[in-house]
Order: sequence, then C-alpha cells, then structure tokens
Amino acid sequence: MKKITSVQELLELSERLPSDDWVGGWFYRGQADVSWELIPKAFRPPYAKDFDFKYKMWIKQASRFSELSFENEFECMAIAQHHGFPTKFLDWSSNILVAAFFACSDQLKKDARLTAYFPTWYVTDPEVKEFKDYDDVVAYQPPPIADRIRAQLGNFTYHPTNESVIKNSIFPATQQDTLHEWIIPSEYKTSILKSLDRLGVNFKNIYPDIDGLSKHFCLMDEVNNAS
Repeated sequence: MKKITSVQELLELSERLPSDDWVGGWFYRGQADVSWELIPKAFRPPYAKDFDFKYKMWIKQASRFSELSFENEFECMAIAQHHGFPTKFLDWSSNILVAAFFACSDQLKKDARLTAYFPTWYVTDPEVKEFKDYDDVVAYQPPPIADRIRAQLGNFTYHPTNESVIKNSIFPATQQDTLHEWIIPSEYKTSILKSLDRLGVNFKNIYPDIDGLSKHFCLMDEVNNAS
C-alpha cells in the first residue's frame, strides 16, 4: 500500500480519484490500526455471537428512549450503530478528511489505514426493502437522524454475514477500481491531526456536542505530548 504523510497529499489524492457524479460518490474510512479488517463490529470478538437475539433485546429496551425514532429497519440499525451497539453496519464518511481524522485520532503509535470505496449497489428504497433482501455488501446513505451522522457526512455499508466483505471491482461507467487503500505511518499522525484541526476537522466539530468538545481537549493534550 502507498503512504500518506500530510493533509496536502490527502487533498491531492481526492482530486485524482474519479468523479463523484456517478451513483452516490466515494465512501472513505479511517482505521487507527492498519491491521484491522473492514468488518462490522457485530462480527468481531467478543461480539460475534447471538447477534439477532441481542439486537432484538436492544431495540426492546431502547424503545423507552426518545432517540429511538425510526421509519424503517435501516434507520433503526443506524441509530444503534450511532450509539455504540455492535451492528452489521460499517461506518464511512463522504469526506476524506473526516476519515483521515479517525485514522489518526487513536492508536498514535500504530500505523493507520485509509480506505476509499466506491459502492455500486445501494439501498435505494429503505421504506419497502428489508435486510433479508440483500445477500452481499450494500451501501446505505441515511437521512440526518443524528447530529454526529450529519456532521461526519456519515454513510454505512451493510454486511449480511461475516463472509460479506468489501471487494474491489471495476465500475463499468468509468472503468475504474472501486477500492483503494493507503497507509498513514504512525510518525505522521500528530502532524496530520494538527493540520486537520486548523481546518476545523476535529472532535468538537464532528462530534457536535459537549462530549465532542471534551474529547477534543483530551486528544490535543495527547497530540502535544507526543510531538
């Protein structure tokens, strides 16, 4: 995998990728440890057991909270994912800088991975479709059901089983690959975070609440101590 060492390289990279005008555009994901795979939390230990039962119980018990307001089962799972339940969704962003922030804001001593994925199969009618209608990875662009999802330009891929993995293919309209990956070496994480902070890409903006503000101050202390 090629390396990314600066925000300038991130911007140049996004300009080299094919146009976003086709389908729904590029999805970007940052993972703080390059060894982590592109699999939803529901399939990672220690969570990979009895998903259907646990998810039904979560919905039943979460129904007493006002945050659980949804129009279809895709929105419901997006809310569960947003609040930390291990679902079959994988988080992505339409903003490469947001993805890079997540890649750099944790595990400061480990190399990170940035992924660009161009989905060609989408949940286009969630009001009538159900999870059982999909047997492979499918993209889902949620409505702005939460401030963080809106601020992060959040998207998801839905993975029906642990064998449903992100794969590269060729998009016929542009004859371009649909999957690209890069390494962000650990020694560049803090400098990238500082540059992103100057651009307003930080916890206090992509987590637009008091928790995000607190996380911002904590991370900046870590960054300054690591420099």
